[in-house]
Amino acid sequence: MSFDDCKTALQNSSICVLPSETVYGLACSAFSQEAVEKVFALKNRPSSNPLIVHVLNHNEASKISYTSKLSEKLAKSFWPGPLTMVLPKKECIPFKITAGLNTVAIRSPSHLEFRKMLRSVKLPIAAPSANKSNKVSPTRYQDVLKEFGNDCPPLIDGGPCQIGIESTVLDLTTEIPEILRLGSCSKEDIEGVICCEVKSPQGNENINDFSSKSKKSPGQMNKHYSPETPLFIYPSFGKLISDSFSEKSDIILLPCKDYSIKNSGSKIIIHYLSENGDPKEIAQNLYHSLRCLDNFKKDKIFTSLFPWDNGVLSAVNDRLIRASTACI
Repeated sequence: MSFDDCKTALQNSSICVLPSETVYGLACSAFSQEAVEKVFALKNRPSSNPLIVHVLNHNEASKISYTSKLSEKLAKSFWPGPLTMVLPKKECIPFKITAGLNTVAIRSPSHLEFRKMLRSVKLPIAAPSANKSNKVSPTRYQDVLKEFGNDCPPLIDGGPCQIGIESTVLDLTTEIPEILRLGSCSKEDIEGVICCEVKSPQGNENINDFSSKSKKSPGQMNKHYSPETPLFIYPSFGKLISDSFSEKSDIILLPCKDYSIKNSGSKIIIHYLSENGDPKEIAQNLYHSLRCLDNFKKDKIFTSLFPWDNGVLSAVNDRLIRASTACI
């Protein structure tokens, strides 16, 4: 599977998989209703969950949305990169992409292969994560192949994703800009650029929202990013490492080797997300680790939320909560 195969798919109302700096994306032309339908069908994605449209730059964004001085300022600082902006859409964008809403989520990716494709096809590209709905997003070429098997579309191997979690989504259609999905661009990063208040996500209230109401942004579904193995969240890593796992057949997911389980038996698997607790490394390894840990076919995965005050770890915590079966 080659660049040309993917280009042909995008130009002919079909789909392909492209690498990005966040996660691998299941891509199609944002102008093709037929192709968009194929994305939703392969992912088994609910129609209330919109897609992000990818463009080269802010000028291209202005062709499919009503941009502003604020969006231009943000684009100058964060594009290309992991910030998605929600803007009023123009008529050229199908309502299927936007979950029937008059807004569209737009991002300019930094991955060289994705940008090369945007230049080549000269089309905006809609691309949610390349996985079945609610499952763990892929951050490796091999993850995508395993996810879709014989149904896998043309695919470009762009190596491991540099960031490893999805983009921050910022709603610019409200009086005060509001973060709809946490990512590696923090609230503080954004406020530092636009010099005004930015609303944080509305707590965890949308995590418990089981309605079919259309969302302005992906990443707001109550259940998301879930491994096959049930994931349980302890109140703290201190409580987790002090518990007894001597008779259990489980997995312990820890930030780094500074943490150790004293009461563990031979059936326990201990997995570290980072050598030294580096937040960027933890985020980069999270999804691939969850996919790899599923291969052990254990009963449960136990972990905790990260207590450190860091933007990307807040995003990691959000993903863990949505992926979890329960909090202990």
